[in-house]
Amino acid sequence: MKPHFAGTRTMKIVMSTAAALVLSTTALWAQGFTPEYEGGYPTAETAEAAFEEFDYQAATQFYIWAYAYLNTLGVDKGMAKFGGSRFANHIFSEQIQPQHIFLTANSEVIYFVSRAINIAEGPVVFEIPARNRGHFWDFGMRALGDTGDIGPDGGNGGKYLIIARDYDGPIPEGYTVYRSPFSDFVMYVGRTFPESEGGVEAAANQAATARWYPLSQADAPPARETVLIGSMPFSQDWPRDAEAFDWLGEVFSTDRAPAEGLAHLGNMRRLGLTPGETWAPDDRARAILDRAAATAEAVVLTMAFQSRLTAKVYPDRQWEIAFVNKDPQFLPGGYEEVEARAGLWHQIIGNFMEQGSSEPGTGQFPLTTYRDSQGNFLNGSNTYRLSMPPAVPVAQFWQLPVYSTTNRALVQTDTGIATKSSTDADLILNTDGSVDIIVGPKEPEGEVNWIKTNPGEGWFTILRLYAPLEPILSRDWVPNDIERLN
Repeated sequence: MKPHFAGTRTMKIVMSTAAALVLSTTALWAQGFTPEYEGGYPTAETAEAAFEEFDYQAATQFYIWAYAYLNTLGVDKGMAKFGGSRFANHIFSEQIQPQHIFLTANSEVIYFVSRAINIAEGPVVFEIPARNRGHFWDFGMRALGDTGDIGPDGGNGGKYLIIARDYDGPIPEGYTVYRSPFSDFVMYVGRTFPESEGGVEAAANQAATARWYPLSQADAPPARETVLIGSMPFSQDWPRDAEAFDWLGEVFSTDRAPAEGLAHLGNMRRLGLTPGETWAPDDRARAILDRAAATAEAVVLTMAFQSRLTAKVYPDRQWEIAFVNKDPQFLPGGYEEVEARAGLWHQIIGNFMEQGSSEPGTGQFPLTTYRDSQGNFLNGSNTYRLSMPPAVPVAQFWQLPVYSTTNRALVQTDTGIATKSSTDADLILNTDGSVDIIVGPKEPEGEVNWIKTNPGEGWFTILRLYAPLEPILSRDWVPNDIERLN
């Protein structure tokens, strides 16, 4: 069966009287329903309520388990709207801007991205340029491998071959090979750097030298196919209601689930999802899915912003480790990291095999926070200051982006400015070389480094330290907290 991800289906939910009765029955358990038995046998009413509760819980857990799939499918659908074949290289050629709903991306680099490619149809070659930093991941956001200075090509570029879990055909020499053991679909995101290429246009041109195509065409590779997104609006966001299950129905009608997901898919058969078949929930299922989506979304938001897995980087600061999962494929041994995957991939695009720099001067060291120095959530109604010390020990640059909790992308205001970076030509320095960044709804007096926020809208940041040096990796260098100003 061919993939059919290109169009987002918008399905209006019309709840019939029967469906409303089902929802009422489903809610009985939450209202304190007491099971009744006759001679040890559940009564008919108890059996009906029990099955409705089981299906509701199964749908809720499936939504949470499969949340990362929505992230990947969102990227695929977003790229599809710009045209090009499934093997086109989609390039954010004018850097990420607030109208690009691209989860926690930053405006300092040039991103180039593939669509979701079905490797069950045959191995796929990726030609990756030099001076790149990128990542392969599968439909479930499990990391497959990195490229660039943190990958096997060491920043020199190279050819990568991605093969399916059961591929047993010939593998030519000259490729770095990654096998996808959990999904038949893979994606790639890469970055080139205007700072090192000599400008935005040069970095976009470098990104355009990347291409991907079936191994069967390797003897005569096709012409490079690029799609320039530029400043056109983009969104990878996904539904937060029962329509999310429609998206997951698309995924698992084409992708083979890993062993970890078979129980979920077995339970979802009762609600209309059968692998390899068209997703077709009836009124009863739709009523259950409505309630399950609302519950699961609340759970995922809690995992994302009130996480019980957080780990502070410094004992006396609010900064946290950006990647809370212990394993890049969420399988550290003996269990699957469902909570970490759902919470983290609510707001981050892509997955890294090397989740933090291990060698000075390579990769990045990302620090995240949602809280000010007093531990309160950051809110666009308030004004804050982050003081960056002078001479931050990085080989490339540092950047402070401001993301909205609403869509987890760069905050959108009438200034069009959502980041400040050490590479900004107009960055205002203090006399000692430090930098004060003001984040708030009203422009301060005088010349300041200001990022505007929307009153009432929560925001968070990922302080990106690109190519961190030893003082950062050893935790000897400590950033300041974000302070709320009176």
